[in-house]
Amino acid sequence: MIEKLKRSLKIIAKKVLKEDFEKIKDEIKVFPSENLNFGDFSSNILFLIAKTKKTNPFEFFASIKNELEKISYIEKVEFLNGYLNIFLNRKEFFYIFKTLLKNKDEFLKNNLGKRKKVIIEYVSANPTGPLTIGNGRGAVIGDVLAKILSLSNFKVYKEYYVNDIGRQIDLLAETVLYHLGKREFSDDLYKGDYLKEISEKYKDKLLNLDKEKIKSFLVKYILSNLIKKPLTKFGTKFDNFYFESNLYKKGLDKKILKILQDKNLLEGKDGAIWLKLTNFGEKKDEVLIRKNGMPTYFFSDILYNYEKFFIRKFDYSIIIVASDHLDHVRRLQSTFKYIFNIDEERFKFIVYQFVHLVKGEELLKVSKRKGTYVTLEDLIEEVGVDPIRFYFLKYSQDAVVKFDIELAKKEKEENPIWYLHYTYARFNSILKNAKKKKIGIPKNFDSKKVFDFLIKNDLYLKIFRMINRLPLLVYKIGEDLKPHILSQYLVECAKELNSFYEKEKILEGEEKEIKFKLLFVLIILGFLESAFFLLSIKPKKILYKLDNENSNQKS
Repeated sequence: MIEKLKRSLKIIAKKVLKEDFEKIKDEIKVFPSENLNFGDFSSNILFLIAKTKKTNPFEFFASIKNELEKISYIEKVEFLNGYLNIFLNRKEFFYIFKTLLKNKDEFLKNNLGKRKKVIIEYVSANPTGPLTIGNGRGAVIGDVLAKILSLSNFKVYKEYYVNDIGRQIDLLAETVLYHLGKREFSDDLYKGDYLKEISEKYKDKLLNLDKEKIKSFLVKYILSNLIKKPLTKFGTKFDNFYFESNLYKKGLDKKILKILQDKNLLEGKDGAIWLKLTNFGEKKDEVLIRKNGMPTYFFSDILYNYEKFFIRKFDYSIIIVASDHLDHVRRLQSTFKYIFNIDEERFKFIVYQFVHLVKGEELLKVSKRKGTYVTLEDLIEEVGVDPIRFYFLKYSQDAVVKFDIELAKKEKEENPIWYLHYTYARFNSILKNAKKKKIGIPKNFDSKKVFDFLIKNDLYLKIFRMINRLPLLVYKIGEDLKPHILSQYLVECAKELNSFYEKEKILEGEEKEIKFKLLFVLIILGFLESAFFLLSIKPKKILYKLDNENSNQKS
């Protein structure tokens, strides 16, 4: 629908602007309205026309409105604060009715991706210790985006990049050597008890290994036990774990150095090899090979991302990283834009802020190197997977998450994830009570007749319009890569659905009408199941408070 509306608006804009249309055609946006009182869609087209014609947005509203309201699927068009707000004809929601009842898997799909190949790399914590809660935020963002892009007809590949070489892995082995009594303590060693425990448990084995084999053992052990296991509990699965060391086994380092040398972009200085990024307007050059001959993290990332685009031939790469990687994002994007001709539309980064844990009045500190931290697995044990997934996604990636452990465990409306489960359970209880009254859900029915009955009621129309926003948001998130709007939308949905539950007496009236309304309950449940699917959360059909609830749906 968004693409269809966009095409219509472009045709209208071309009539208005004529030769000036080319200046704005790629800037025309259509997006789901944030508030259903302001329509089903909004567009920036009036701002664009006003900018081109050097006038105010309202001047062309009447002519645009008249053109749009000639289109059969549009009910009306309004002007608000410069935006064009569009209301769909209520008959347009018949598609939702049919799809959610008969082919729910198609409900959220669109063709934004056109089968383009996209690789999403996320979490990718160094295999030096347990996953932190920050890693968990990256996992949630990556999981949701992967699902949404798959539904948007991208060919999605999920990857975890394992930094199994370099300074941090060297320090990991040095820390174990300290615990084995084979070296003195120093401040740069890892402080967590987990390395002491590993050293004690595998002491006999480790004492017989040289340092390189200790590194290999630790990487495999930590990746398997402290990273993959909690990710599995968390519902995060990858298509591949790609090891940094493989880049060098393939000889990709030599190939890239030759490409850069041929472009006259390398400089030897202070015994190291530098990439001359100042040639492209960057403030400083970057070290690729240290004077000790070891590659930098930056050089390995050049190899890894070159391999994505030019060997595995991905159309797009998305990398999800914490905000302490901002400088690294800048230099990688510059390298690929100016040296390898991969622009930012194909090479995207999602940079998220950290998570702060709050318990009562206490702000819990997190530091993996100092050994004082709460692991993702600890938090799962404390509050369960569902609250973590919901709250970590609820905030824009630009905002710090303040995760209130006590709130996450509350079984009250103020806890939105509990309230969502509660909403789902309430509508399931209607089906349970209908069964007790021996009222069955019809298996054979005239879809159009049922829909026409339901859509006459404004309460039902409002829910149809609300449900219609979910596939539109899937499309928008696929475009903008901002999945937090999903959680925020679902909070509003829970309020609307519970308001509907209280007002509409589903199990009252003639049996035929009740059966029609039960079909609408199935639509609501299908919608909620689709939303839970996007969050990788399993909906709960029964919550204990329902058994004691005084509900108008029991009569």
